[in-house]
Parts: sequence; structure tokens; C-alpha cells
Amino acid sequence: MTLGEKIFRLRTEQGFSQETFGEKLGVSRQSVSKWETDQSVPELDKIVAISELFEVSTDYLLKQTEETYGTAKEEPHRTEEYSQGAYYIGRRPHYEYKSKKMIGNLPLVHINLGLGIHRAKGVIAIGAIAQGWLAIGYVAMGGLCFGLVSLGLLAFAVLAFGLVSFGSFSFGVISFGAFAFGIFSMGAMSIGQFAFGASAHGAQVAVGDAANGKVALGYSRAVGTYTQISNRQPFNYEEACRAIDEHVSSNWMFFKTWAKAMVKWF
Repeated sequence: MTLGEKIFRLRTEQGFSQETFGEKLGVSRQSVSKWETDQSVPELDKIVAISELFEVSTDYLLKQTEETYGTAKEEPHRTEEYSQGAYYIGRRPHYEYKSKKMIGNLPLVHINLGLGIHRAKGVIAIGAIAQGWLAIGYVAMGGLCFGLVSLGLLAFAVLAFGLVSFGSFSFGVISFGAFAFGIFSMGAMSIGQFAFGASAHGAQVAVGDAANGKVALGYSRAVGTYTQISNRQPFNYEEACRAIDEHVSSNWMFFKTWAKAMVKWF
């Protein structure tokens, strides 16, 4: 194997794009591409840096060997470069695209996908770990987030944390989910200041099949300072609104208005 083939193999095994690898060494992607195609040779300090990065000896890098892969199927393919990104075929398939257009210090779009954990950071970010105004990934952080775990202003996930959150397990100022926790929460089990759901536990207002709160409106059970049990009939809306005005502090402002609207909806 030539030096270029060894660099290519080591880089792809670690899941690095040419751009990411170049950034670690302080060189351009074009320089990395020339190294891997044996059009040029890294300077001595770069060879030392490569050996330290991949934890191999400089002798291994510099001495040409007959090392090959076990089968033809395993033989490494060179990187296919496109102006819109790069797709890497090897032991760890990997695709990365970073737009040249920048907004502030962030690329408009950063996509970083493949086997392993790949981070994407941009205005629009897609990756295993994604951070951006629009973030999509296993773990997503930013403005509008979609993922298994999301943390953002507006979060959608199995486990969601946000100003407004939607998820199986949802935590937020306003939260919706199977298990919802927040100031204003709605779900099968909801816990918060204002809670709405099958099992609702609200410090101020709770509305649901079983309700527990200062103002508690329940279809089958209600526990609180003011209670209504409707037995599956509509709640007395006017009385409920008077109770909310009487027992809930005016500091809750629009949350009180929302609570009254929810009572009417329920």
C-alpha cells in the first residue's frame, strides 16, 4: 500500500470526511485529496501529526507495504467527490455536505450522515447529533428540532425538552405528550400548573378523567379546593370560569385564559 492509500484507509475507518480530516491537520480538503491519490506527499510534521491522530507509527506510514484487504469486496474504493458534497465508500459509509453560503459563522446547510456518530452544525443541520435553527438527528438541539432526543424552542421527539415540546415524554413551558410535564401540559398523564388529560395533576387547574388541583374538573374523580365531577356530562362552564378567576392568581395572565378555553373544549 502507498502512503496515500494508507491515509485514505485510516481516514475512512475513523469516519472522517476529507474536510474534517483537513481541519484537524490545518490543511485544505484539496491537499488531503492530493495526498490520498499520491499526487503529493505530506510534509514531515503532517506525517507525524497523522501518526499521532490515528495512533500508528511513522514507519508504517512511510514504508510501502503489500498489505491488502482479505477479499476483493473489501478492497477500498477511492472517494467520489462532488461539488455538492462527498460520499465515502469504505468500511464506514459516510456522506457530508456543507454549503458554502454562510449565515453568521454557520453554514446554511450542514448534512453529516453515516455509520457512527457524526455531528452537524448549521442553520439547517442533519446528523446523528445535530445543532441548528432546524435540527434533525438522533439528538437534535436548536430552534425547531426533530429527533429521538430533542432540546429546542420547538421540540418534537420521543424525549422532548423545549419552550414548546411534543413527545412521548415531554418537558416544556407548554408540553404535549403521553407523559407531559410543564406549566401548561396536556397528555395521557399531565403534570404542571395547568394540566389537561386522562390523569391531570395541576397546581392551579386540572381537567381530565381524574383531576387533582386547586380547581379540579373531573369526569370520574376530582380533588381540590373547587371541584366538579361531571359523570361524563359537560362541565358547568360559567361556574368553572368563576372558580378559576377566584382561585388562580392574576399573575398567570394568559394561562388563565387558555385554561378557560380548555374547559370549554373538554
